[in-house]
Amino acid sequence: MSYEVLAQRWRPQNFSDVVGQEHVTTTLKNQILSERVGHAYLFWGPRGTGKTTIARILAKAVNCPNRIQETEFDTSKTAEPCNQCVFCEEISQGRALDVFEMDAASNRGIDTIRDLRENVKLSPATCSYKIYIIDEAHMLSTEAFNALLKTLEEPPPHVIFIMATTEHAKIPKTISSRCQDFDFRHLENEKIIERLQLIAETEEVAADLDVLTLITRQSEGCLRDAENLLERLVSSAGKELTVDAVEQIIGLGSSSLLRELTTAIMRRDLAKSLKTLNNLAKQGTDLSQCLDQLVVYFRDLRLLAIDDGLSELIQSPKSDLPELKEKAEQMSVNRLSRIIKILMQTGRDIKTYGYPQLQLEAAFIQMNSLEEGVPLQEIVDKLSELEQKFDTAGISAPQRQQMPLSDFQPPDEQNASAEKPSETKRFPKAESQKPKAILPTTPAPSKASTAPTSLPQTATHDLEDLPLFWEDVKSKLPMGRIRNALLDKSVPTVNGTNTVTIACSPSFLPTVQDADKKMIADAIGQAVGVPVNIELAALEAAAESTSSEDRTEKEERKTPLMRKIEAQDDPQLKTALDLFGAEVLETQ
Repeated sequence: MSYEVLAQRWRPQNFSDVVGQEHVTTTLKNQILSERVGHAYLFWGPRGTGKTTIARILAKAVNCPNRIQETEFDTSKTAEPCNQCVFCEEISQGRALDVFEMDAASNRGIDTIRDLRENVKLSPATCSYKIYIIDEAHMLSTEAFNALLKTLEEPPPHVIFIMATTEHAKIPKTISSRCQDFDFRHLENEKIIERLQLIAETEEVAADLDVLTLITRQSEGCLRDAENLLERLVSSAGKELTVDAVEQIIGLGSSSLLRELTTAIMRRDLAKSLKTLNNLAKQGTDLSQCLDQLVVYFRDLRLLAIDDGLSELIQSPKSDLPELKEKAEQMSVNRLSRIIKILMQTGRDIKTYGYPQLQLEAAFIQMNSLEEGVPLQEIVDKLSELEQKFDTAGISAPQRQQMPLSDFQPPDEQNASAEKPSETKRFPKAESQKPKAILPTTPAPSKASTAPTSLPQTATHDLEDLPLFWEDVKSKLPMGRIRNALLDKSVPTVNGTNTVTIACSPSFLPTVQDADKKMIADAIGQAVGVPVNIELAALEAAAESTSSEDRTEKEERKTPLMRKIEAQDDPQLKTALDLFGAEVLETQ
């Protein structure tokens, strides 16, 4: 007698033997018991999950005359076939005249469906029902589907159609609407492991839980794939299966090297990661399989990093759980998510372009450069602290809301020719070089006046000659915000009654205080010997634009080092640099 592979030998013969599809088998058994069997069924779902198997069991159940369950005191009807009568044996062996299994992949034309329509009119030869099982039904042509519509909707009472497919979306709505729809799902790993344990015990195969877990992980939720893989391993390594033998036969990386690789990635040890990857390649490891293992591993770490209670969802062996929990505490959920995204994108690139080792090396370099993100609350706290510092400097919240956004730029962008402390100290010859002004859109010039100052002690100049000694007066003002606001080209004008009008930066006006105007008035009063009134007005855009070309030429003569020093010494920017512990890397 010819050898029968494990997948065929262990194929379920009853509804109760089916693993992981209880939502389907329960419904079908209730229909059989209540004699409400439908005329057409559509079974769809992943490969190896029992679609054709359940179709055959259903065919046996509706035709079996001995569906009787004997109990200790009585007998009752059951939905399970007896598997002992002639009908059950012929259907199981594929010899039944009234059960037709058709492969739609090789019989997809309209002629086949026309023959089917003629045959359904004939009564069953031996069974109660004629069963038509159409496998891979999505492969039928459009014409074949159209020819089947009427027969599928109103078949003879002795005919049952069962269509099975792995691609439900390719089944026309006109077909699926005429069938009872059952979705088959991937099996849970625990159920596959239980089935493999039963098979291993019966077949006298020595395989521990780690080996069965590794086989289950490769099956991707398909029991048939797991059984076929177990068959292959037994044929290759004998009935004494070990993890090392399984990894070598399947082409997986050894557990020790994979553990080294994941540890190197976690520690950002790029050199170690690349060396370990090269060792895996030298061993003949399938790097695509290695990539899949990495995705599963970091997915398990992310689950444990979210909550220890999610340990039931991990795919790694339960014996690795303590080590996984320890590593999960060392990494954040965000970093693990980014690593998984990089690995998944690498998998797509390998399928598209090839070169798996090169692609993985690039992925490790990218993962090594990932930095931990800053929590949002920490950013909000630092911004609040910065806001308090602005308030302490005299810039209140209502005033800031009225200022244009550009006014918050550093002074080297706001003021066309503001004098910098660094220019005097570090670059004496560059005093006349001023940054290019940024002119925000401002309303009509506003004016502000102050009360006359007290009489100065000594008079050295005449007030009418103020434009001539204005630079000397400015040099006596404190360094910082006020001197930055008084532009180079803003020549003061003297009006009647000792009133002096000074043009200043538009961004300075919303923040001007009485103390600022008094400081300027005192400096002028010290020089002329009489109290003066100060009026500040925004410098007109036209006045500034007359010298824009000169300022551009001066700005171009500045070296990158000069601009970097100016930015570092800027009062507003310096506050932000100190707050965030930052530094100026480059200016443009």
